[in-house]
Amino acid sequence: MKKYFGTDGIRGIPNENLTKEIVSNVACSVEEILKPTSVAVILDTRNSSVEILDWICEGFSENIEVINYGVLPSGSMPVLLNHFGHNLGIVISASHNPSEYNGIKLIDENGSKLQDEIELAIESNIENISLPNTHTSFKESQEGFKVYFEFLNKLFDFDLTSFDLVVDSANGSAYKIIEKLLDVNDFEFNIIANNPDGKNINFDSGATNIDNLINKLKNGQLGAAFDGDADRLIMVDESGTTCNGDVLILLIAKYLSSTNQLKNDVVVSTVMSNFGFKNSIEKNNFKNIETAVGDKYVAEAMVEHNASIGGEQSGHIIISDKLPVGDGLLTLIYSLKALSFFKTTLVQFREDNIEEYPQKLVNLELNDMPNIQQIKELETIAKLLAEEKELDGRYLIRNSGTEPMLRVLVEARDEDSVAEFSNNLINKIKNFLQT
Repeated sequence: MKKYFGTDGIRGIPNENLTKEIVSNVACSVEEILKPTSVAVILDTRNSSVEILDWICEGFSENIEVINYGVLPSGSMPVLLNHFGHNLGIVISASHNPSEYNGIKLIDENGSKLQDEIELAIESNIENISLPNTHTSFKESQEGFKVYFEFLNKLFDFDLTSFDLVVDSANGSAYKIIEKLLDVNDFEFNIIANNPDGKNINFDSGATNIDNLINKLKNGQLGAAFDGDADRLIMVDESGTTCNGDVLILLIAKYLSSTNQLKNDVVVSTVMSNFGFKNSIEKNNFKNIETAVGDKYVAEAMVEHNASIGGEQSGHIIISDKLPVGDGLLTLIYSLKALSFFKTTLVQFREDNIEEYPQKLVNLELNDMPNIQQIKELETIAKLLAEEKELDGRYLIRNSGTEPMLRVLVEARDEDSVAEFSNNLINKIKNFLQT
C-alpha cells in the first residue's frame, strides 16, 4: 500500500503534511529511479506552487535541466514533452482540492501518469535518501503556452455559430488559454471565475462546485466548468441540467463511432458510472470496460484494449488519439464538435440517449482514513442494510485517493429510495467510525 501517492499524485497542505523534506526527497528518488535529464514543469494558480517548484529543484542534482512553462492545464504536459523532447513532466497542482492544498503529479516521457509499481519504487527511497550536494535551478519559458494553444486551436474545424457558451475556469490553470481560444474562434461566450489571486482556485466555482455556473446561465446558454488544473470538464445543458462525464463520454463515443474513429467499439469507464450510462453503451452496441476509480486506471485499460475514449463520471475524459491523459479543454472541443456534427443541442442529446438512474454521492470528511479492514466491515454493514431495505440498486464505499474523505455512492431506480437508503447508510457509517 502506498504511503504518499494517491490516485492522482501526491497531495497535501504545504508545510504541514506536504513538507519540503517530502517533496525534495521525492524528486531525489525520481532522479535515482527514472534517471531524467530534462524536466518540464507546469503549475496551477495556487500561491504555494512556485515554492514547491523550489523544493523539487533542491531534490534534483545539477545534472538535470528544469524548465518551468508556467500556468498551464495539466493536459498540456504530453504536448510539451513531445514537442520539446523532455523525458519527465511534473504538474504542480492539487486539481479540484481547496487552495490550501497542493501536490505533484509525475508524467513519464510518453505523456502518461506513472504506474503503481513505479510510484511504490519511488516511495521506497523517500525516507532514507540523501539529497545532492549541489542542486539544479529552474529556467522559465513562455513557449509552452504557444505550443499547447496551437495544438488545441487546430481542432476548431466545425460550425460555432449555434453555441452561446458560459465557461467557469475555477480561477485555475485554464484561465488564460480558454479565453484566447474562444476569442480567436469567434465564439459567443462569457467566462466566469477567471481572475485567480492565488487563493481562490476552486472556491465556489468549477467542476466540483457547479451551482455557481448554473446560476449564471440564461435560458438556452450552454455551460462548461473546469477544475483547478483543467483536467476534468462538467457541462450544463441548455435547460440548466448538469451533464457529468457519463453524458460527455457517450456523446463523444457516438461521434467517434459515426466518424469511424472508435477503435474496437470499446468505451472505458469506472465503477462510479451510472447504470443508465451502461445501458446506453449496450444499446449502441459498444463494449464497456470497467475499471477502479482513477483516471490513471482508465488510461491503462484504454491502452490494454486499444480504446479511443474512456473516462470518469467526475469529468476526467481521455481521447487517446489526441492525448494519453484527461484534458478538460480537449473534452470541451470534442463535445462541441459532436453536437455540431449531430446538429443537436446538449439537452436534446441527453434526453434522447441516456436515462440516468438517481444517484447520491456523499463525501464524509475524516481525520483518519479507514483502513482496508474497516472498509470491508463498512461494506458488510451496507450489504445487510441493502438486504433489509430490499434496495433495487447499488452502493459503493471507498476512500478518496486525493484527500482525507470517505466517498459513499448510492444509486437506485427512484429518488426516494436513494435518499432513504443513503441517509440510513451514512448514519450507520458515522456510528461505526465513532466506536
